[in-house]
Amino acid sequence: MPEIVQEISCPDCGGPLKVKPGDAIVTCEYCSSDVNLAVGSKYFLKHSIVPPKFDEKAIDELINSWMGRGFLKPGDLARRYRVLSKELQILPLFIVHASVKSDFQGQFTRTGQPIDKSGVLEKQYYWKVLGRRASAFPTREYEVPLSGKTDFNMSKLVPGAKFLNSEIDEKEANDLAGQQLKEHQKFLLEREMDIIQKLDTAVEIIDTEFLHVSAWFITYQYRGKVYELILDACTGEDIKAEIPQIEKRGLKRLFGG
Repeated sequence: MPEIVQEISCPDCGGPLKVKPGDAIVTCEYCSSDVNLAVGSKYFLKHSIVPPKFDEKAIDELINSWMGRGFLKPGDLARRYRVLSKELQILPLFIVHASVKSDFQGQFTRTGQPIDKSGVLEKQYYWKVLGRRASAFPTREYEVPLSGKTDFNMSKLVPGAKFLNSEIDEKEANDLAGQQLKEHQKFLLEREMDIIQKLDTAVEIIDTEFLHVSAWFITYQYRGKVYELILDACTGEDIKAEIPQIEKRGLKRLFGG
């Protein structure tokens, strides 16, 4: 079933905004203003973009180059792969600058002799929250190419790119960041202690930036199996890559087994 697109007017320029179900922040394709649909007014959070540098022609060359690079790839991958689909997506991302402080108390027991531990774990984070509720994009592992970041403008997009509005607003992004940061602090402490007896974590949101990043989503086939590949459309680096396993006979040739 095709997506239902609702049209409302941009409060800044009066141009039509194409709104899809679930959108929370919509960017006007005429004046590049952002609109918070919850209140129906202009969204004033700073908006930046890491625009794509690899268009459809360039991405074909990049994919072919990627298939031929890397020690742990099958030797015939570059000859036998076949691209099944490729799509350039412009994804919404919130960068949440937060200060997190955890007061903790617990025990380190893995040596057999319990050792009491207590103190404060305090860290600063620039935490990434994807503005889409369902996506294969690996937000935690993704490193934003800051050298390519610039003020947002629709003119920086390349033809054929799929521009995605955010399905969450700043408040929800900050709430999600707070929850995830508390879990992350606990994860860090669990590496140092075997028993956590007390843990109080406070999250202070310092600043939030709204950002769009660009990535190519690719599926390819090799020897009858389908794999996924996500490439940064600004740098060309792989963000997520499924690589076919080398057959055991190939490993014996490589390692002399």
